[in-house]
Amino acid sequence: MNSPRRGSLKTVFFWLSFFIVALLVIATSSVATRVYHVDTIRDLEVVAAAPDSRDAGPEAPRLAGRVLVQAPRVALPHVEDVSQAGGFKRVRFRIDLDRYLERPTACCEIDADGGVIGGRRIPGTSLVISQALDGMDVYLNGVWVAGLPKSNASGRYKWYRPLQVPLARRLLQPEGNQLTVELTTWDPQIQLAPIYIGDLDAISTIHELTLFIGSSLANASNVFCLLAGMFMLGAWLASRKDGAVFLHAGATTVLWSVLFTLVLLPYVPAAWLPLWTWAQYACMGGVIAVLTLFLFAFVGEPLGWRGRAALFGTAAFAALAYPLLGLRGREWLDLWWLPTMLCFHLYACSRLALHIARTRSRTAMSLLFQSVLAQVFALRDHNAVQHLISIPMPEAGWSMTHLLVAPIFLSHLSVPLLLFVVAQILLTKFQANVKRIRDHNRILTETLQQRERELLISHNRQREMENEAAMQLERDRIYRDLHDGIGSKLVTTLFSVRDRAIDHERLEGRLLEALTDLREIISVTQVREQRAFQDILFTYCSGLDEALTRADFQVEYEVPEGLELVLLADLSKQLMRIVEESVANTIKYAGASRLSIRMAIVEAESLEVVIEDNGQSVDRRGEAADATGRRAAALRGGTGLAGLQRRARRIGASFDFERTPRGARTLLRLPLRVPSDARPGNESVRDSSQLGAAAFPPG
Repeated sequence: MNSPRRGSLKTVFFWLSFFIVALLVIATSSVATRVYHVDTIRDLEVVAAAPDSRDAGPEAPRLAGRVLVQAPRVALPHVEDVSQAGGFKRVRFRIDLDRYLERPTACCEIDADGGVIGGRRIPGTSLVISQALDGMDVYLNGVWVAGLPKSNASGRYKWYRPLQVPLARRLLQPEGNQLTVELTTWDPQIQLAPIYIGDLDAISTIHELTLFIGSSLANASNVFCLLAGMFMLGAWLASRKDGAVFLHAGATTVLWSVLFTLVLLPYVPAAWLPLWTWAQYACMGGVIAVLTLFLFAFVGEPLGWRGRAALFGTAAFAALAYPLLGLRGREWLDLWWLPTMLCFHLYACSRLALHIARTRSRTAMSLLFQSVLAQVFALRDHNAVQHLISIPMPEAGWSMTHLLVAPIFLSHLSVPLLLFVVAQILLTKFQANVKRIRDHNRILTETLQQRERELLISHNRQREMENEAAMQLERDRIYRDLHDGIGSKLVTTLFSVRDRAIDHERLEGRLLEALTDLREIISVTQVREQRAFQDILFTYCSGLDEALTRADFQVEYEVPEGLELVLLADLSKQLMRIVEESVANTIKYAGASRLSIRMAIVEAESLEVVIEDNGQSVDRRGEAADATGRRAAALRGGTGLAGLQRRARRIGASFDFERTPRGARTLLRLPLRVPSDARPGNESVRDSSQLGAAAFPPG
């Protein structure tokens, strides 16, 4: 069973083979049949000549008339080397049209006026020069019929486009027809492109296809390469860590666009020709060098410093040596420098092939195909310019393969393929990034779900703990209120019953008060106290006096009159709980015969309650001081002084207890504060004596 990688490799080779076969079929298919190739020209003459009189310089008389080349017959296409004589040159040649126009038919021949001559006709009605490179003027029997601007002393014209020449029947002559072509050039080599003659529709098709491939498509490719190169350089700037491939690809396409823009410039001033040629050498060397580095960066095999030095040295050689070389040296440079540079690129392609053998990468296969195609097109363009190898073409008919012999650049067709390869690399990286982002999103989603479950569990636990804490706080509140409130009432009632100092009616009242307090304690809604604190304390003290005062125990109390102090919230209740617990502790543990309770407002800033007795008080952790210790011990179980201090701190008060030789003294102090927003109608404070006071616990 084949592995998935081997199956994908077979698929790639299948489509690659299909593409090559389809390309060959298209290239060799006949586009036009009624077309004939002009295989030879006559009377070629190249003269070092002065330009027209309006452009003539001081050396015009000396240059005029020197014949450089004379040839009676020349086969097309043809390249004439005139590098031994630099400067401005004039070229002229003729084409004998009769051999292409007079062809026997079954009908007749048409004269210049459209009439019938003899028994033959003239099938050819138009002519196309596949590349009118230097501009030219075309004359039919001495009459100008077509042309493009020619180079002159002030500038160089270069037209990478075909020229269609109509053969008007009224200009054709029965005795003989000559087509004369004149052109001027600054180049060291004169290139004479293939010429075709045939019917108007076939010649027009050839003209439009050649114009599209050699001019329109090349310009579109330049713009596309420039924009794509800028985009890839931007991708490299955005991700320099792994963007070396984009740096080299972007630099290659930008340099390529600049190179072909220079090559395809239609006009260059004569003074700028050396700089223009030098810029072409520099850009071409840069393109091949950076493209080679791109291949090495793609396969992940960095070129060593020796290889880099050789590569950049060879790439820069042409630009550095061109200003120093003479005509022969420049001829050698044009002939051998480009193939030498392509050797570096060929070596990089071999490393890419080894990389494909190891990885079976589709992207690498596409890149190798593009690289080989670029090599083929570059060598073909070099051969078209230098005419090193002659490629025979059939005399009749025209197909896309005829472009191989025309001096037209086809290298620009390979660079967009490089952009497609880079786009494939970008797409691969994008897919990898998307997959990584999806994996991260999945992991993040799972992590968030896990965290949500943990948070839900933690929230439930926290809520349970808060509920338990709230219940514990409520239990503590109920316990404190029971202990400090009802407990003290029960202790007082118990001691009254023990000494038989209370009748049934008062006992019932005491128990009803305790029951009322119990209902308030366990009630969810706290009853808001509206009475002044003096009234509350006075009622408590009078009841205590009535219940406990006897011959051996006296209760004394002092509550000031005049200022009625109503405390906010449940401060009155909290203060009374502290007072009741302190009194209960005195009754249970002190063994006193006198109990004194005094209240005072000190300078309208604090409320003080002082509880004193003449007993021998001990801490609840100690032993009873008298014979009632055993009974007092049975009544223990309260929170003691520490509980009273905590209760006092919660309401912002201070609780001080001290023992003296004469008894014990308890001081409860609550700071008072008159709020600035206390106005008539404010229910927070009530003062019947036109003076209000309120207590605020901290926070």
